[in-house]
Amino acid sequence: MTMDILAPLLLLLLQLTQLLAACPEQCSCSSTIVDCRATSLPHLPANIDHSVETLYLDDNLLIRIPPHGFDNLRSLSYLGLSKNRLLLHNYTFSLLLGLQSLDLSNNHLSVLREDLLGNLPNLTWLVLANNQLRTPPVLRAHDKLTYLDLSGNQLAVLQGAFDSLPQLDTLFLSNNRLQTLPVTLFDKLPHLDTLDLSHNELSSLPRRLFRHHWELSDLQLDHNRLKHLARSLFAHQGNLRYLTLSGNLVAALPLRIFANLTKLSLLDLSNNSLACLPNDLLSGLTELQTLKLSHNLIDEMTREAFILNAKLTFLHLDSNRLSGLPMFQGLSLLEELTCSFNRLVGLPRGFADNLLMLKCLQLTHNLIDQWDPTLFLNTTSVLLSNNPICSTKAGTATVQSTYIDCNKQQCSPVSR
Repeated sequence: MTMDILAPLLLLLLQLTQLLAACPEQCSCSSTIVDCRATSLPHLPANIDHSVETLYLDDNLLIRIPPHGFDNLRSLSYLGLSKNRLLLHNYTFSLLLGLQSLDLSNNHLSVLREDLLGNLPNLTWLVLANNQLRTPPVLRAHDKLTYLDLSGNQLAVLQGAFDSLPQLDTLFLSNNRLQTLPVTLFDKLPHLDTLDLSHNELSSLPRRLFRHHWELSDLQLDHNRLKHLARSLFAHQGNLRYLTLSGNLVAALPLRIFANLTKLSLLDLSNNSLACLPNDLLSGLTELQTLKLSHNLIDEMTREAFILNAKLTFLHLDSNRLSGLPMFQGLSLLEELTCSFNRLVGLPRGFADNLLMLKCLQLTHNLIDQWDPTLFLNTTSVLLSNNPICSTKAGTATVQSTYIDCNKQQCSPVSR
């Protein structure tokens, strides 16, 4: 073997030997990655190579990290410390100037001292979910931060918390103790795209809360205590695609509250107290594909209710008080209609004539005792379990068909 071939092989062998020698016990190492996840480490491992760029320390028994424990890891760009028992001190991350992603989720953090995160100028991704924070972290010099997860904490007050994060586009605040929001809370977040405020204690929202957020595309307000929504609340959200309001106390909605949401694809109003749907409630929602109205108090619907929602694909009306359904107009693309747990006794003749794409009609747990099998010749599946017509052998025999099912309870799950 010539020296021209042997020299590179010897160099590669030397580099591999150095890499293995620098890899901490119980961890696995490759190139610039050190993976010490789920190894029951009680303290920071020694011998981590100074050139490492990605370090996983998640799911261990770490409690304390020395104030300058990471000082020699100047090349670190990702640091995972989730699922530990951490109590952090100032200057723990003080020399990690190139750090871009930091995961501190699922720890016991109740306070983040002001200087703990203060010297991370390149941080773009910060996860603090599922801790015990009562106040938000002080983030004053994080001009590049785009992703912040504060869900699953004990936050009640957020005044000024995001004023120094001009590039933030994704913010998770779910499962906290928020009761009110300052009208200016998000004013300095012009690029906000995804906002999750679900599972809090909000009883109202300032009508101008989202007035500067034209780029907002995903807004989650589920499981709060909202009763009334201002008519102008979503006046500037022309790019909104997903809006979820499930699990609130909304009994009525202002006329045309959704009129400017011309790109909305999913609207979830389930688990509220809605008794009726005004004809113009959904006007403007020309791109709407999924509408969830389950678990409300709706007892009547007009044939024009969805006439302007021609792209509607999934419509959920389960667990209401409907005793009849109209012949819906304009739903030629509808693929799934769920009406279980209502008071339906039958469907009008010609009901499905215009539902040319209907694949699954879910009518379980109603009062249907008669059925015309010619109504849904274009439908793939009709679910009729727990109706009188399916309760006897004779009744079952009258509805036997390749597309009618007296046993199945649900259509296939709807992807978002």
